[in-house]
Amino acid sequence: MKIKIEAYEALSVIYDEVMKHIDYKHWSEYILDIAKDHNKDNNARVLELSAGIGKMARRISKKFSDYVFTDRSFRMLQQSNEINLRKVCCDMTSLPFNGEFDFIFSTFDSVNYLLNKSKLLSLFTEVKNVLSENGIFTFDVSLENNSLEFKRNQKTKGSAKGYSFKRTSKYNLKSRIHKNIFEITDHLGVVTEEVHKQKIYKFDTYFELINEAGLVVVECLEAFTFNHGNENSERIQFILKPIGKNVKF
Repeated sequence: MKIKIEAYEALSVIYDEVMKHIDYKHWSEYILDIAKDHNKDNNARVLELSAGIGKMARRISKKFSDYVFTDRSFRMLQQSNEINLRKVCCDMTSLPFNGEFDFIFSTFDSVNYLLNKSKLLSLFTEVKNVLSENGIFTFDVSLENNSLEFKRNQKTKGSAKGYSFKRTSKYNLKSRIHKNIFEITDHLGVVTEEVHKQKIYKFDTYFELINEAGLVVVECLEAFTFNHGNENSERIQFILKPIGKNVKF
């Protein structure tokens, strides 16, 4: 028996195991370095988008007194119950906030889950609406070379908490959709299938939509470094500010 459900419903329970290869300490330090370089306010109000189960929030929030983390999946937020922070279940293309934030960020190529340009533009517009005058927004995205590389190692498997899982990665060159298909089997032998889809946008598309939303790219980096990135990179870290503010290149 195989049941198909929404992304991150079943995966939330074993997310730690699936992501065990991630160096959260190093990644958190990288995000904090970006915050320090571009926003000197120690009292910055911070918003994390698509925070998942809060692995990044657990580390980064220690440096800020005003921290909100969000995710579209209520099940993912439920797995973060031990983290004593304000949590909001919302879509990052429709943010339910009236106040402004000084530092907004998203990790784990969550932006690639927005499957059309309209959604991507909505994200940038929503962020612009809640970003303070001197605030910054930083996020990472996966480019096509990363999908091509990942496809070569397309199958992984593992087990945790009485579950076993298999992950198959597929990339469609024509549609530029990258799928990660998870088959998760519980102790009764029931198989749940989750299909995670990501849009691998062309490099220039980000600049076009960022500018249309009233934001500007301050830096475009090779992810996890401070080296300049380009269309041949596998992953890019964008750092944005509102247009018309004190921007240096």
